[in-house]
Formats: sequence, structure tokens, C-alpha cells
Amino acid sequence: MNELLSRILHAHGGVDRWLDYQKVEATIVSGSGFFPLKGMIQDASPRRLTVWLHEERSAVCPYGKPDQRTMFTPERIAIEKLDGTLVSERHDLETRSPVIR
Repeated sequence: MNELLSRILHAHGGVDRWLDYQKVEATIVSGSGFFPLKGMIQDASPRRLTVWLHEERSAVCPYGKPDQRTMFTPERIAIEKLDGTLVSERHDLETRSPVIR
């Protein structure tokens, strides 16, 4: 583990504490061109962003309609109803656009 990461983890309770948490959530108000790029009318409504800590996965809710959310993994981006019903999805995201790492 590099020294900076080690110091950050230590300052926040250590690796055991990090492993105790599965995800973090925040209320966000989005700006810029992201939602218009996706064909969504942008507004200043707060949204809930969830990011999983031990896997590459995130969600934004609401998305498009009050009862919908996005669900992102490296292999898939989807719009789902809150009950899990699929609205739309795309697979194989890395083959469709370049990824900057």
C-alpha cells in the first residue's frame, strides 16, 4: 500500500473500519452538460448518488422520472424502476467508447 493511502486510512480508523462500510451516499445537485447529453431535461432538483466502495458500481436516483434510477457497472449502464424493473440498458461499454484511466 502506498504511504499516502496508508496515512489516509489510518487517519480515518484504519483498514478494518474501511471494510465495515459497503457504500457511501450523498445528495447532489448536478450541473454542466451531463444530463442534457443524455437527452434529459436538467433541473436543480437534488438527486441521491450511491457509490459502492468495494466494487465498481454506482447509482443516481431519481433519473428521468421520480420512480427511476441509473445503475452503472463497468459492463452495463441501465435505467431501472425503483422496484428493479428494467427500462433501458446498454452492455459492453468499454467497446463502445474510449475509457480514460
